[in-house]
Amino acid sequence: ERDSKHRRLKMALTLTVKLLSGEVHSVVCTPDQTVWDFKTQLGRQTGVAPYQQKLASSNGAHLDLQDTAPLASYGLRSGDTLLLVVTSEESIPVLLRNANNRTSTYHVLPSDTVARFRDRIRVQEGIQDHQFWLTYGSQTLEDGRKLSHYNICPGGTVTLNLRLRGGEERVDAPPSRKPPGSPPGLNLLLIPRPSF
Repeated sequence: ERDSKHRRLKMALTLTVKLLSGEVHSVVCTPDQTVWDFKTQLGRQTGVAPYQQKLASSNGAHLDLQDTAPLASYGLRSGDTLLLVVTSEESIPVLLRNANNRTSTYHVLPSDTVARFRDRIRVQEGIQDHQFWLTYGSQTLEDGRKLSHYNICPGGTVTLNLRLRGGEERVDAPPSRKPPGSPPGLNLLLIPRPSF
């Protein structure tokens, strides 16, 4: 246990990140971390959303760092400096996996609300709004929130989950739901019908 902790500490990188404003941040990370995960970590320090970060190596090559690549693929070493340019919001590709396991690509803005994304899905997939909900990883996407709240990475997969007719829901559904327009305090417990 102590050896594995020592190996992790030995593998840690400390990178310096410089903004055009002159602001400097020191970030401890690991070589196997993706650039996207690094941007998320950096965003907690700088307040700049990962979607608005463009990182470049200043080791002479001036490489733009790609979100899905591990930091190690750029040959970064402790003490290296990365340049951070804050960009205006751009659309990102998000994959949607439907109930038939078919995947479609949607280009969304991180500031889009889940409700707006659901509207686009409803039109594209030809499905009524009350018949589905969305998840990303283990999180259920809530209509009032922005997509950026869920830290959906470019190329990330959002799953479309169906509510089945007759009161049943799929096994991966949240355990209880309120029907639209139901009085406060009313919850339904949905029990699957037996199959014969």
